[in-house]
Amino acid sequence: MIYKRERIYNFPPLIFTFSFSLNMKYKLIFILTLFSFSLKSNAHPEKQKWVDSIYTSLNEEQRIGQLFMVAAYSGGPKANREYIEKLLKNRQIGGLIFMQGTAEEQARLTNRYQEISPVKLMIGMDAEWGLGMRLTGVKNLPRQMSIGATGDTRLMYEVGTLVARQCKRLGVHVNFAPVVDVNNNPANPVINFRSFGESKYQVAELGTVYMKALQDNGIMACAKHFPGHGDVSVDSHHDLPVINKSKREMEELELFPFRRLISNGLKSIMIAHLSIPDLDTTLNLPATLSYPIVSELLQEDMGFKGLIFTDALDMKGVTKYFPDGETDLRAFLAGNDVLLFTQNVPLAIQKIQSVIHSGVVSEQFLEHKVRKILAAKYDAGLWEYTPVDELNVTKDLNKDTDEMLLEVARASVTLTGHPLIVIDKIVERKGKFAYVNINGGSSTVLQEKLKEQLPGLATFTVSTGSPATLLSRINTATDKSDAVIVGIHNLNFYPGKNGAYGLDSIQLAAIKGLASKDNVIFVLLGNPYLQKHFCSANATIITYEDNSFTEETAAEVLSGKRSATGRLPVTPCSGQ
Repeated sequence: MIYKRERIYNFPPLIFTFSFSLNMKYKLIFILTLFSFSLKSNAHPEKQKWVDSIYTSLNEEQRIGQLFMVAAYSGGPKANREYIEKLLKNRQIGGLIFMQGTAEEQARLTNRYQEISPVKLMIGMDAEWGLGMRLTGVKNLPRQMSIGATGDTRLMYEVGTLVARQCKRLGVHVNFAPVVDVNNNPANPVINFRSFGESKYQVAELGTVYMKALQDNGIMACAKHFPGHGDVSVDSHHDLPVINKSKREMEELELFPFRRLISNGLKSIMIAHLSIPDLDTTLNLPATLSYPIVSELLQEDMGFKGLIFTDALDMKGVTKYFPDGETDLRAFLAGNDVLLFTQNVPLAIQKIQSVIHSGVVSEQFLEHKVRKILAAKYDAGLWEYTPVDELNVTKDLNKDTDEMLLEVARASVTLTGHPLIVIDKIVERKGKFAYVNINGGSSTVLQEKLKEQLPGLATFTVSTGSPATLLSRINTATDKSDAVIVGIHNLNFYPGKNGAYGLDSIQLAAIKGLASKDNVIFVLLGNPYLQKHFCSANATIITYEDNSFTEETAAEVLSGKRSATGRLPVTPCSGQ
């Protein structure tokens, strides 16, 4: 059965009638109109001259090639130098998104790839918490939920500036950040800690500051994942999430941060693989491939004029229902400018050429997109490309990261529950202390710091696979202690099937058993959502990362040397 629908869409510079069927047989008739619109921007004359010269030097296939940003690996089992060089020489693709590898090898490959590219490449990376998110040997910077706990726009700007500096050092032009999804679903399996939190106002405020920090320092920000990936229970890497909200509800929450960033000069947006029936009723159609969402909502209704990137076109949220090549064509027709993580460039070029040659889409539709991309390349400085310095790259990227991690750790540490037990008073009267190490290995920084402060500290380690008999030993010992500190370490970023963030049943039982005791203080290092399992605890210190800086900070709070000034950006427990 063929399902058809007829519409008239208004999309400068085009008006077209769109009739399609779900069996992939398209009939698109685009009628070019010239009402008060010009494909050529009112850009600076030198910029316009450069864009014109590059555009006219390209043939049709090379112009289509500018739409593609392909995944490049500088190390690991997916290293693909030969594949990338073949695409650059034969297809003149427009950009690369670098994934796993090392900083030094990425610097070398960037120079090599730029050298053989007639039109210099736009380089992108997922660097939400800096280039350490992708590169071995590069330290992570604070994640967005950590900064959300500080609520500090100054710190956000400083972190964003440091991320921008890392990008410039390695020849990266686009950072696919910030995440401006409002994480209002604690079970979210893909956003979660990557969000600033559950408040749309805080997400919008900190997201705007992150965007400005990047763009003030010459790096294009890319807000994601439009129109909002925070309220999902399915990971779009593995399947297509469905959001059953009305457009009015989406406007009230999910779209709020995007509108704020757009009004403040956002240069690019990434579209998510989400099905939102109230925005597009087409069955199993992700937003990435939806004209009503990409063109009507984002460009017409919201007035966004910047670059539009698809999310990765290899993700199951899009490939489950559409094959390679078809995804690229549909994304192109939906209104996206840059096709990210394309899996079959020759096939995609062929399909896009076919709709141009058949008159389904005008050449001006393609020209509009290619000129936008070239203008962005000019803004990135690619009109006078300078090679990346290949010496001491990792060392340079790690500069100032420790200081930033420590500052954010101190500003974000959060105390929930009742005031802390006064440890130094217990020490004065020679009281007894116990430390329960959940999932922290043989020892942790926190444990060693506590040993220095607390003579005779009794320690227990509950590792993955510990016997159930250990629980009774811990209960007996903690009942005889004046104060018990429970450190929870090495959590997974996402909840997993049991919602325990990688902890097993014995570890979770130990936590729940200790939560009812008045002499217990929890130190939760990592994801704050785990607190849902011990909401009744007397006191909990929460940090949002698990590293030496957060552990040292937690120890200082426990000893009374430092106050916990952070605030929970999410609500693991009702009433918080």
